[in-house]
Amino acid sequence: MNRSTCVHSRRPAGLARAAFALLLSAAFPPTSAAGPDLVPVVSVEGMGGQFFFQGENTSFSGNAAWQATPGLKFSKRFSLLPTASGRYQRTREVQELIGGGFLTRENLENTATLKGILALNDSWKLKLKGSARSQLLVESDDEDLGKGLFDNVIVGMGLEAERSGKRLRSLRFSLDPYAVRFPHYNSLASGSSFGSEIDSGENTLDFNAYDATAAADLGLGKSAFASAMLLGSYRLFTDQKIVTDSGLFTDSKRKDWYGAAALGLARVLPEWSALGLRTLVGFDATASLLDSDQSNYDASRNRFNPDYYDYLELGIAPKVLGRFKKGVEWSLVYGFMRRTYSDRPVQSADGNYLADPIRMNTHTVSGSVKVPLAKGFAAVARGAWRRATSNMQFEQTYRYNYHSEHYFTGISWDY
Repeated sequence: MNRSTCVHSRRPAGLARAAFALLLSAAFPPTSAAGPDLVPVVSVEGMGGQFFFQGENTSFSGNAAWQATPGLKFSKRFSLLPTASGRYQRTREVQELIGGGFLTRENLENTATLKGILALNDSWKLKLKGSARSQLLVESDDEDLGKGLFDNVIVGMGLEAERSGKRLRSLRFSLDPYAVRFPHYNSLASGSSFGSEIDSGENTLDFNAYDATAAADLGLGKSAFASAMLLGSYRLFTDQKIVTDSGLFTDSKRKDWYGAAALGLARVLPEWSALGLRTLVGFDATASLLDSDQSNYDASRNRFNPDYYDYLELGIAPKVLGRFKKGVEWSLVYGFMRRTYSDRPVQSADGNYLADPIRMNTHTVSGSVKVPLAKGFAAVARGAWRRATSNMQFEQTYRYNYHSEHYFTGISWDY
């Protein structure tokens, strides 16, 4: 498959190398007798348990996660943080992919990040990073890990400025360009049930994105704090042409605008001395929207659906976290999400189009317990219950209605 490198991804790479060289030259002299201080951080977790999807009791499955950060401190002003992390899941999970939810069966992710942190003064820090992530997804029974239809690779860089203080604990501004590629989709997608627009070119899922983020953490007295975040993302698809109401394609390529906002509030409650328990209660609210110039053409029913991918999603998540004096930690979180597609019409179970737009509600309850053992080891347990309901009944392409539960127990190690 021809995978050409977009011009947009070449230019930031050269700027990244130049900016990183400036960071190094400004941070410390080129020679140092003692060398950098090494501050390694390692975390490994292995768990096993069961997953229930639509009431079906699956066989024993496992999860694993790992992270290593051998931090290098070259001077009081400059640090370098290389990080390698990953996770493996052999469970059934509905994930958001190319415009809707897909039931995946196996997932392997690996990420490598290199971040340089330069302290400009007591308040301001400048951070430059480069990252690469590989995600291998098994979606159908006949797929093998590493040869999945939706396997993807993300390569990007980022520049962040952060101001730290007392009441305004952190104020951050960042720019993050990155490229997303699906290396196997073109060769494996024949006979798929997607709309015609997904088959409008050679590499129709690939895109380049440019994110801008502003975030802040604010102290509210001695025991309470708030956080806020705003994100804007402009996404240019490299080879997905715009579909028309006749089912033909224009020469223009798809462009998406994605926006997200989040607000969090949390408070540490007075200690329960009888139990030696410290408790934090919190509440998170989120909103996100997608505005795309791409539409959908259902060739099987000769139906044109404009603005098919546009949606608004709102969410809330109250939570409680606790820690006993002996180090036992626990959490309980409830999450609710409501997504409304502005112009994606409802279909009956046999595929006939109706008048209303699609609405989808998702409820999730999750909990965890972590009990320290010795020498960095801990026993961990996690569980979750999720239920998604929608007025959409046609699920030949995307998943809108499902319920699942899982529990996992295992061992973690932190160094």
